Amino acid sequence: GLRFDSKGNVWITDVGNHTVRKFSHDGKLLLTLGQEGKAGEAPDQFDKPADIAFGPHGELFVADGYGNSRVVKFSSEGKFIKAWGKKGTGDGEFQTVHAVVVDAHGTVYVGDRENNRIQIFDADGKFKGEWTEFGAPFGLFLDAHHHRFLVADGRAHKCLVLDPHGKVLETWGGQGDGPGQFDLPHSISMDSDGAVYVTEITGQRVQKFLHK
Repeated sequence: GLRFDSKGNVWITDVGNHTVRKFSHDGKLLLTLGQEGKAGEAPDQFDKPADIAFGPHGELFVADGYGNSRVVKFSSEGKFIKAWGKKGTGDGEFQTVHAVVVDAHGTVYVGDRENNRIQIFDADGKFKGEWTEFGAPFGLFLDAHHHRFLVADGRAHKCLVLDPHGKVLETWGGQGDGPGQFDLPHSISMDSDGAVYVTEITGQRVQKFLHK
């Protein structure tokens, strides 16, 4: 995973090394969370973390999600606050915590990939609901300006736009290697001009889209 925070810092979730790293915009290492090369469930460990999101007060939310089945919350300085979740299919349980975003109110949206849903929590991990009207959320991006969510569905090989309540507004794509088609889309993001970028695992490329 790769995310920018509001100050332009670059955050990397390293699934192979079990760490989350913060860099300045010019590449200086500023912070490392987790123990390098050591998987675990302790407050200072991850097991293949997949994504990171930022709360309205600078809090960090890590999708600790390929090995563990939890969301881990830290202060903006990287101090452990709490973790929630376990493997399963019930409320607050996960099967591959693969993506996470947080809105301006501190609501946490978690891409529960293998359970084919997005689960919704408050900033303290209290379950608030789920969205299940679409496929597998491999990638998730919150377009706060337009109050909508972008989803990369790696199982259906397509992308979706959701409204603030999880209703599907539009979709595009389909399996293939042509322009606008996907072969296992994995992550999705948007720049300040509204262009959307989608990475593909099997397709081994990035595609850029402009909304018509």
